[in-house]
Amino acid sequence: MICAHRFPRSQELTCLFGGVSIGLELEEAEYGCAKRTLIREEGGFMWKWIGSAAAYLIASAVMFGADAVTLTGKVADVNGKPIDHATVMVYHAGVKKGYSTFCPSCYADCGKRTFTDVTGTYAFTNLKPDLWFELLIVRDGYGPVSIKVDPSNGPPATAVLNIRPTVDDPARMVRGRVVDASGNPMRDVAVQPQGVASNRGPLIGAIPGLDPLAVTNDKGEFEVTYAQPASKMLLLVEARRMAPRFVAMPTGTKRETVPLKEGAVIRGRLVEDGKPVSGAEIGLIPRDRGGFTPDLNMVGNAYAEMKIGTQEDGSFAITGVPSPVEWYVYGKMESLLSRGATEPVMCATTKDKEQVDVGDIQVKPGHRFQGQVVLGDGKRIANGMRVVISSARAWDTQTATLSSDGHFEFVGLSLGSYSISPAVKGYTLPGGVQEVAISIDRDVDNWAIVLSPAGSVPTHR
Repeated sequence: MICAHRFPRSQELTCLFGGVSIGLELEEAEYGCAKRTLIREEGGFMWKWIGSAAAYLIASAVMFGADAVTLTGKVADVNGKPIDHATVMVYHAGVKKGYSTFCPSCYADCGKRTFTDVTGTYAFTNLKPDLWFELLIVRDGYGPVSIKVDPSNGPPATAVLNIRPTVDDPARMVRGRVVDASGNPMRDVAVQPQGVASNRGPLIGAIPGLDPLAVTNDKGEFEVTYAQPASKMLLLVEARRMAPRFVAMPTGTKRETVPLKEGAVIRGRLVEDGKPVSGAEIGLIPRDRGGFTPDLNMVGNAYAEMKIGTQEDGSFAITGVPSPVEWYVYGKMESLLSRGATEPVMCATTKDKEQVDVGDIQVKPGHRFQGQVVLGDGKRIANGMRVVISSARAWDTQTATLSSDGHFEFVGLSLGSYSISPAVKGYTLPGGVQEVAISIDRDVDNWAIVLSPAGSVPTHR
């Protein structure tokens, strides 16, 4: 997925132990985007963290031994034979409960690396116990894999690497080299193939025969292969501390250079009646969501939604934001159900390293939408069936479970256009459509739609 680097506003902090102020030697590389300036003060040191989550990082270091956990696992081939000297790295992390206020690659544990031994075993020590982790596993001669693990659940299932077949046909491969703005090679960059273009037309999504993932080596180099000849491959290139980038790369043996940028920063504050709203989730989506042409060139902006939690003071900050792009910023509906709703706020990033402040985003009373999904054959609805409401502007949804008679309710809706998508096994909307458009400008009660196995015209009442 697309990574939003999540940081609170700049802040100054002092660590106190027994009334004595001390400083902590924390490496910039270990903490992702963190940059710092050391200021000597009477009685100790104080770290001024610029654009970083100082409170979390210092607390993590202070409590490092008390609550830390160890993660162990194994790597093998398809025949169960252990693979030694595979590189295992912590690529992403996130909180198990609530909404993360940091980007997935900005936690202190992200960037840690280790190697498997002769038994295929790897181990990470001193990991934060309240986080899940995504590991990237790479070995020469094999295709890389990623796995999501929760150390509190014990060792994960053995990671299985497939032998990477040799490809000699230039029309079945792309080769690249990822560099930063200064031209320096970037290792451990995730390259995710998104599609291919060939004389049979474009294909987008999960494609049989297309490498699902590539990871750059120490020289920043990568290679992606496909089972069939193609003219281009569409790649999503994501690196820690950088803005993501889509690249349509021609096939061939020539190694194309892919420069990445740091991206812009979008920050703001979520408030209700002038008071900060903490523990809520903020979404960020391009105003023009766009797509790709048959030649795999991007039209509009096809970046996925970025999400982040708000701090105690209601503030949020998203870094690594691509530019130039116009964006919508909004409070996520399901995180604000008991409070109300927000109107999407439009902003724009115009250049790399730009700081964009959207100011206060207001939480206001939301509207209610009650309705019923009726089955045309008169049957009752099975347990577990659902209905989804989706915002036309924001990349935001709510999901409700249908009662046996089909009733449902959504709350916390702002003014605007939405779509309703019933999901009842064995029943569909007529004409093959997946949703019904609605408009919310007041509370709505007693809305209904009829589903039919035969696809009859829906009835609203």
